This record gives sequence, structure tokens and C-alpha cells, in this order.
Amino acid sequence: MYILTALLSALLFGIWSFGIGQWRGKVAVFSVVLVSASSAAVVYVLVGLLSHDLVFDPRDASHGVLGGVVNVTGTVLILRAYERGKMGVVAGVASASVIVPLAFSFLGGEQMSPVQAVGIGVIFAGLLVFYVPSMRSQPDSPTSSLPIVLAALAALAWGMGVVIIDIGARVSVTATMAASQLPQMAFAIVMVFIVARSLGGLTQRAIVALAAAGVALALGQIAFFTAANEGNIGVVAVLGSLDPIVVALLALGILKEQMTRLERAALVIVLVGTCLVVY
Repeated sequence: MYILTALLSALLFGIWSFGIGQWRGKVAVFSVVLVSASSAAVVYVLVGLLSHDLVFDPRDASHGVLGGVVNVTGTVLILRAYERGKMGVVAGVASASVIVPLAFSFLGGEQMSPVQAVGIGVIFAGLLVFYVPSMRSQPDSPTSSLPIVLAALAALAWGMGVVIIDIGARVSVTATMAASQLPQMAFAIVMVFIVARSLGGLTQRAIVALAAAGVALALGQIAFFTAANEGNIGVVAVLGSLDPIVVALLALGILKEQMTRLERAALVIVLVGTCLVVY
């Protein structure tokens, strides 16, 4: 069951990533973070109250706050990367965040079946096939590698955030996640209202869209950490990392960004790997 929950988290993460990516260069980064984090926090509290899971344990909350600090760093980095690079490429590099929880799972002695291990390898191979050609085709300019560097740093930050929050999310997932939004909201408020003194192009339409993306993020995080508590965090992290595929498919369906023959082949490889992990 936890595998299906992990796949659901990938779908929701993809919707969130696509949603905030649509506003790259149109709305200031910190305004995006503020709206997305605020709506996510509301969802965590509401879900926690409705499920009677909202219990603020000091240990869980401290890990949530620390994880939030790391996550907001990753979010700012990925938004900067989105402003400078192709959405699909940036999302692909950021998916490397899975390496950190996968290593944590291995060092922690969590077990996975041989078939799952093979499936994870196939997924990684598919993601490489999907994104490496696109990275190489980027125009050769002094800043062409910057989006990749920013996305890689975001991946490291997000991976660390997953591990930190997972260590704490034992008593209440929703309370831990609500706590994780506090640093992001505080940082964004300072940047928007004190430093920039501007909403940075934040319109009513943008607020609605970014709030919806925040809801998707919150539900995805709840699904992800619920699955991690029930199963192997390494397996859950790999399945959760499939959100770039969702982004690419959404870009294909909504923005009409065409997929190359190699990208379509990579998609099939990833799906085969996913089936092996689920098997």
C-alpha cells in the first residue's frame, strides 16, 4: 500500500512543480514561496484536525522547523533555476535529491528486495536518458550551466530536508509538516515586506494558482511521509522522484512542449523500472 501512496506523492509533487514553474520570471521568488508555503500550512492543519493527527511533539516540531529551513533553501534555488533554464531539464536535475534519502536508507540498514533494487536502477537509467541529452543541447553561453548547478544544489537541500523531517515525523506527520512551513513563511514575509517591499508582480490570478500548487505540495508531502513511515524511505524517495515525468507530461499536454523520440523511450524505461519496484 505504501508504494501506491508514494506514487501518489510523485503525481502531486509534479503538479506543484509545474504550477510554480509557470510563474518563473513573472512573480518574485519570495512571493511564490510565501503563497505556496502558506496554503500548504493551512492544508496540514486542516488535515491534521480532521484526522485527529495534529499533535505537536517537541522533537517532531524541531525536526520539522530544521527541515523547513533546508527546504526553503532548495525552493529558492529551484525557482532561480527555473528562471534561467528549461523547465524539464531543471526538474530532472532536481530529481537527484532522491540520492540522499536512498543513501540514508542504505546506511540505516533498511531492506529492499532484489527486484526493487533492479527497478531503482532502471528508473535512474531512464531519468538519465530523459534529461542528459537535453542538458547537452543547451546553448553554449557563460550562464548555460548555471541552471543545472542551481538545480543540483536544490536537490542536495531537498534530499537533506527529506531525511531530517522523516527522522522527526513519528508522532504526527501533519504537525511536523506544519512546523516545516514556519521557516519558509517567515523568510518569505521578511523578503517580501521588509527587504523588497513589493509583492513582485503577485496578482490575484497568481495567488489562486500558487495557492493551488501549495495544496498539491501539502497533500504530496503528507502522502510521501506517510509512505515513508510505513515502508522503506529509499524506495519511497525513488518513487517520489518521478515527479519530473509528471512535469514533462503536463508540459506536453498544456504547453504543447513536444517530447523527442529519445525522451519517449526514456519514459517507457522509467515506467518499466516503476513496475519492477511495485512488483
